[in-house]
Amino acid sequence: MRCRLCHFDAEPFVAGATPYGECPVCGYVQIDESRIPSPQAERARYVLHHNSRDDSGYTDWIGSYLDRIVPYMPAGGTILDFGSGPEPVPARLLSDRGYRVSAYDPFFAPDASWRSKRWDAILLHEVAEHLAHPSAVLSELRGLLAPGGVLCIRTRFAPSSREDFGHWWYRMDSTHVGFYKEETLRWIARRWQLQALLVEPPDAAILRATD
Repeated sequence: MRCRLCHFDAEPFVAGATPYGECPVCGYVQIDESRIPSPQAERARYVLHHNSRDDSGYTDWIGSYLDRIVPYMPAGGTILDFGSGPEPVPARLLSDRGYRVSAYDPFFAPDASWRSKRWDAILLHEVAEHLAHPSAVLSELRGLLAPGGVLCIRTRFAPSSREDFGHWWYRMDSTHVGFYKEETLRWIARRWQLQALLVEPPDAAILRATD
């Protein structure tokens, strides 16, 4: 099994009845390619999400994360909410804070004009775990960061032991196809010439473009 992040040979293992691979180089843990859902199945799962701006618990949870990342963004800067989902709550809350935000989602906001722009920040909020081919996506996003721009990733860090991984609730979602450890986020920073400003459990990483 080839790691879909760094392309090294991943070590196969089984959690429950599901086959995975764990990369000894970057630490990325991926579901077997045969278990990656089709686009139709993926979209059907997403429309079941009920993440609304009217849900104060949800917006408070988003807001507490935004409080951690906005100090690393220029006031009024341009932000891409990549993989925004059916209800782009982070984008709307950032707009309320004075940022110029665009949302992109392959299913719900498919306008691809974001590819022709440079961004002060790109937000992957609960998105990285859904990427079937993370290397290609991260390469493209890295090329769109303005000098000094930041890549903000929120995804639950995978447990270090395979036993704990087997009982981990986060892997149970059928659309979660890849998982990152702290070491994985630091590997990503090195691979794409980003400065790791923050890599903090349980789920936050801020990586800054060095050019």
